[in-house]
Amino acid sequence: MHAFDQSTALERAAGEGADVRFTGAATPHFKNIIGPYGGWSAAILAKAMIEAAGPEMELVSITTDFLAGAREGPVTLDVVCDRGGKNTQFWHVDLTAAGDAGPSNRAMGILSRRRETVAWTEGERPEAPAPEDCVRADLPMAWSRTVEMRPTRSPPFAKGDGCTHSLAWIRLDPARPLDAVALVALADTPTPRLFHVIGEFDMVATVSMTVYLHASPEDYAAVGTDYMLIEAHAARGGRGFYDQHARIWSRDGRLLATTQQIVWYKTTIKE
Repeated sequence: MHAFDQSTALERAAGEGADVRFTGAATPHFKNIIGPYGGWSAAILAKAMIEAAGPEMELVSITTDFLAGAREGPVTLDVVCDRGGKNTQFWHVDLTAAGDAGPSNRAMGILSRRRETVAWTEGERPEAPAPEDCVRADLPMAWSRTVEMRPTRSPPFAKGDGCTHSLAWIRLDPARPLDAVALVALADTPTPRLFHVIGEFDMVATVSMTVYLHASPEDYAAVGTDYMLIEAHAARGGRGFYDQHARIWSRDGRLLATTQQIVWYKTTIKE
């Protein structure tokens, strides 16, 4: 079993329909500096909603709040449908680590029975060297062994004189066919924008991340196990928080997902 599937595996513990409990585990594969990699948390929360909603419903968006870093080991996911119409459902889920009194992470998600409509994409995939011509980033976190990142512009810790725009090719390692759960996880791959401003590591924490999924079943099939290009930037940082915005493109120019975060930091001006 792929390490990503092992780390997001769920077992139904109780409930059916609109109120379900799953069990899973926070594994070492996605360990970050403090607790698990945020993309893992969002992915396992997304998977819980997708499995509870059933195969006819597709994940449209998920907002994950990172209340604390989940401890390694068993976790419980409590999933509730707040409102379910014919074509659109609203869900929320809490992830609680064993021994904790309250949730470490929580998410709200929208799932839909999607239909064919007028479609468009604004903008184009940025120009970038082929992933095969780019060097893989060597990061100290465990999750970077399972998530492959090949920067093409502004590598991690490259000070950009206030510009935080970066490009990188991404995919799971070993290669795994793309699906909605993996796409949610990969949305958290850009290194913190603060590092591009100060040119070094400092403590940050994502407070909340929203992912909007645009990919169709045909898009997932077309990408398969190939690399995707993620472009990211921050509009403004200050007074302890900055925003981060990103778009994920297929190699052939399909816009697969857009995402945004609000991130806490404490870096001050050095004298």
